[in-house]
Amino acid sequence: MIGTFEYVRVGSIKEGCEILVAQDKRAVALAGGTDLLVNIRNTGRSPDLLVDFKQVEQMNDLVTDSDAGVKIGACVPLNVIADNRPINERHGALAQAARSIGSYQVRNRATLGGNIANASPAADTAPALLVLGASVNVEGKDGSREIPIDELFTGVKKTSLKQGEVITDIVLPSLGSQVRSAFIKKQRVRGHDLAIINMAACYSPDTGMLRVAIGSCAVTPILLPEVAVSMDEPIDELVKRLNVVAQDAISPIDDIRASAEYRRGLVPVLLHDLIRYVLSPGGGRR
Repeated sequence: MIGTFEYVRVGSIKEGCEILVAQDKRAVALAGGTDLLVNIRNTGRSPDLLVDFKQVEQMNDLVTDSDAGVKIGACVPLNVIADNRPINERHGALAQAARSIGSYQVRNRATLGGNIANASPAADTAPALLVLGASVNVEGKDGSREIPIDELFTGVKKTSLKQGEVITDIVLPSLGSQVRSAFIKKQRVRGHDLAIINMAACYSPDTGMLRVAIGSCAVTPILLPEVAVSMDEPIDELVKRLNVVAQDAISPIDDIRASAEYRRGLVPVLLHDLIRYVLSPGGGRR
């Protein structure tokens, strides 16, 4: 049973935030609902009111600019992101992560804003957003503010959003045409399943710097310290160097999907495949 609750569809961000504040913690914001409604069903705990932002025009905008970057409304469906050509060309990790979530039908409803606001440690878009240097714009009763994505997640299903605040859009900075990024995921079965572990990387040939983020291995997705990469360094040596940093940063648990030991063992395997891809235009450096 999904429980009983009231429902209201709002036409503006201000209207929705005012309702959330007035209802205090008895109301919950709804974007796509693919995480929220499942959580309500599984826990048996229903809010008194669902405030649906899906029809708010601003939160459905997707603006791409080669110089300014990308602004993605919080209610933009994941399939729109996955199919967007500029995002695939310049922010490939996010497009790949979006395609990995659920089924095609689910992605027609699921949103980027909802995926990160749910704050699951296994959220597939989170590692991609972390390595791409994303930020989120939020709005609430005290006005609007910007939060770097690495400051959004504070724990399992917890964020730094204040009561009554909602994510309005996600901003990706312009990274240049030479930057390569990628996302990889290990799951129990083919098709739609939560990640045993997921990982994203972003490499800039201009600066020689590499960023890696790991999900489903701690209470929040983890962004590793940025590292300098020499093209003379064998990839196996680079993987060993990064694996030491990664193993210190993560704190995986045993759960229904995998053991902590198995997750730790997967880290260097995924690092190797991911780094080989981003360090070579052909994805074939060894």
